[in-house]
Amino acid sequence: MNKRYKIMTNALGLLLTLLVLMEALKPSPVNWNPSYSQVDKIPFGSYIFYNELKQKLEPQRLEEVNIPPFEFLMDSTSVEEGTYFFMNSGVYFGEAEANKLLKWVGRGNTLFISANGIDPILLDTLSLKAHDVYEIDNPVKIPLVNLSNKDLKTPRPYKMDKDIDLMVFNAMDTLNTTVLGVAGYMNKEDSTRIREPKVNFIKVPFEDGTIILHTFPYAFTNYFMLQSENAAYTGKLLSYLPQSGKIYMDHYYKAGKGFNTSPLYIIFNNRYLKWSYYVLLLIGLLWVIFEGKRKQRYVPIIRPLPNQTMDFTRTIAGMYLEKSDNKSIAGHLINHFTEYLRSTYNVNTERLNKDFIEGLSAKAEKNREEVKNIVDYIILTRQKHAITESELIKLNGMIEQFKTPS
Repeated sequence: MNKRYKIMTNALGLLLTLLVLMEALKPSPVNWNPSYSQVDKIPFGSYIFYNELKQKLEPQRLEEVNIPPFEFLMDSTSVEEGTYFFMNSGVYFGEAEANKLLKWVGRGNTLFISANGIDPILLDTLSLKAHDVYEIDNPVKIPLVNLSNKDLKTPRPYKMDKDIDLMVFNAMDTLNTTVLGVAGYMNKEDSTRIREPKVNFIKVPFEDGTIILHTFPYAFTNYFMLQSENAAYTGKLLSYLPQSGKIYMDHYYKAGKGFNTSPLYIIFNNRYLKWSYYVLLLIGLLWVIFEGKRKQRYVPIIRPLPNQTMDFTRTIAGMYLEKSDNKSIAGHLINHFTEYLRSTYNVNTERLNKDFIEGLSAKAEKNREEVKNIVDYIILTRQKHAITESELIKLNGMIEQFKTPS
């Protein structure tokens, strides 16, 4: 290793060390991805909600479900009565799963869904329509929520100090639907009032059961519950759940995983270990690039074996010329020619008669006279005891002319 190479290696190592140090000292960015997972402490995780729920409920009342509802309710008669609780950015069932869930609700159970995207199959079944709130003339998109019941409603709505989209119900069966809460964006003139309150929390009876729909799942996140008195709003939402029976808490329809499946989770979950891992990979790549080039051995050129067919042919030809055995050479020419006819035109060369001439002329698309001439000359050559050089040349010329495409 020469001096220049050592200097370059040390400079590269120093640069990488500085990069790792700068990245390690940089504060971690806030993860604003909506997770709703019970293990996530990020703003839009639900760690606080799940811990508060476990403390306030009897242990036997809460059951966590990590499989699809269709599988969980496969034998729905064995599932105890209670409430199936869904909370996520969007909750979308397939037709078969929605029907199985509705069948379970119809036997006197409760379905609670809090999501800003609800399955159209469920909405159609309940004669509901929902849409996102768009207020072009209102630049302030700070959501406010409140309840409709006079005993639960507060003079000042609950505010989430974050610019997010809202979904509300814009069509419903008013005879069977009970409005439980409203939502909207903050009024720019009066920050304590919802500009245009719209329904976002309803209860609908379904056969012998009840379906409760809520379109503001942020109410169950860490960020919302830690702001001001917002935790009270989350608690009031839960007051609409039955006071008895089990609560089946869904963890399958979640944007974030409830558990970590990657074996590298410990490394990637720690900023210092993560960047050390990246640097190790980078150093390994650089070592392969530079060291691999310097220590690659010379690959010898293996030349292919020379083609000695021409030399062999010349040797054999010389032997025949020295002996001047024109009859033998003519025999070989005729044998090679008849082999050529058999392999190319699939003809029988045992009898060179009229039928052979007709067949070969048709298959080779040659003039009948030309074929007859060469066949007659071959027969004549075979009958002769000796062949002159000029006759041998004539035979070879006729064969080459036959093989030449017309």
